[in-house]
Amino acid sequence: MEIHPLLFIASPSYIQEKKIEEESTSIYVRPIPEKIENSLIARQLNYFSKPMKEPRMLLFILQSGERIHASIDKINGSQVLLNCFQTKRWIHANEIVMIHHTV
Repeated sequence: MEIHPLLFIASPSYIQEKKIEEESTSIYVRPIPEKIENSLIARQLNYFSKPMKEPRMLLFILQSGERIHASIDKINGSQVLLNCFQTKRWIHANEIVMIHHTV
């Protein structure tokens, strides 16, 4: 005597799938910030970039001989953003030879 189920429902078989987690193979390399070579210029930039009631007008003398009258707006690593009257200009701190405070 065979025993048959009372109700048979055709359904797909149950298979548990394994989830494979992929490992990231990308490597993040942190950029090395450029340093300001001249320690005197670095200290002057740090000092003159501190906020005041009125911006300090400075004279920047570059290696090319160019003279820029401006105030420091922002320093980002070795890049310096200058306020040159109505325009803003980025210069590299290692191009600066001297900084003079103008009155």
